[in-house]
Amino acid sequence: MRRAGFTLVEIICAVVLVGVVTTISLATFNAVSRGWEISTDYIDKMQRTDYALNQVVSALRSMYYPHDGRQSEDYGFMLTDNGAGEDPDDSDVIEWSRLASIGDKNKHSSTIHRVQLMVLEEGDTTYGRRNEIGVTGLYMRRRPDSALMPKDGGDEDDYTFGNEELYEPTLVADGIVGFNCRVLKEEPSPSGTKASYEKDDFEDTWDSSNSVPYKVELTFRIADPEGRSYRTNTAPVMRIVRIPIYEQSQDGATTPTEAAEGAKGGGRSGGGRRR
Repeated sequence: MRRAGFTLVEIICAVVLVGVVTTISLATFNAVSRGWEISTDYIDKMQRTDYALNQVVSALRSMYYPHDGRQSEDYGFMLTDNGAGEDPDDSDVIEWSRLASIGDKNKHSSTIHRVQLMVLEEGDTTYGRRNEIGVTGLYMRRRPDSALMPKDGGDEDDYTFGNEELYEPTLVADGIVGFNCRVLKEEPSPSGTKASYEKDDFEDTWDSSNSVPYKVELTFRIADPEGRSYRTNTAPVMRIVRIPIYEQSQDGATTPTEAAEGAKGGGRSGGGRRR
């Protein structure tokens, strides 16, 4: 009597089939896990970039300009256009003045300081740092108001941002590999009930140093989550900011409230911008 069983060929085929199924299952599991890891990393970078961008927006909206009836280059907005902002080498640099609290308990404890914002690449040794930049990201430099700087009549003391060794950059957010800024220089002409403008009205250059633009467009570039070359693989995050003190910077006196009231009454008081 013959006993039922598997032949050697059948066993080999079964082993091969199990191996193929196992390989496909592991590859699928690894692909799903990798996709989940990349997505999580990307979302994390997006959230941190969005938070950093909101902080920059808040700082721009709290821009300071003296209400003394004159225009001043000490408090104007400055833009250095270095390119499209795809990577640190062609990222823009912006600079403005703002009020900052230096003590939470004292309601009078506020001071004016100058802010400079830029993207720096890992390994950068600019600004006379003792240690090179450790991570590519968005950095900020701050300096006190020019009115607080010592005035001895000499030229040997440079307290501007041009003195690269005096103000070290502070990391705002990592993972940001590019930054581009464009400006809407003037308030657009009213069309119907609202002032209208197009995206093409924003410009890459700002040649006025003694006032501020009407709006600022900020675009941050996030590094590719898979670690590929960020010079060709980046994701943009953009904001458009209306600068509240635009009217005041045109003549050094008009506040946004006064400008709005003037518009209702037939126009804003003059005082053209000096270029």
